[in-house]
Amino acid sequence: MFIARHLADPVIEACRDSPVVLVNGARQTGKSTLVQSLFTGADSPDYLTFDDITVLAAAG
Repeated sequence: MFIARHLADPVIEACRDSPVVLVNGARQTGKSTLVQSLFTGADSPDYLTFDDITVLAAAG
């Protein structure tokens, strides 16, 4: 089941405009699911999460 999200278009546009896009919000609200569902295929942008301790350390 797909639930239409109001933020889908702004996230896609932000990814076209900016080298880095942060989707921030409360836990377990569908942020990761939203972003991962918007982009598929070889031309999709890189997806990184701060849940990965190596990525978090590199960002800090």
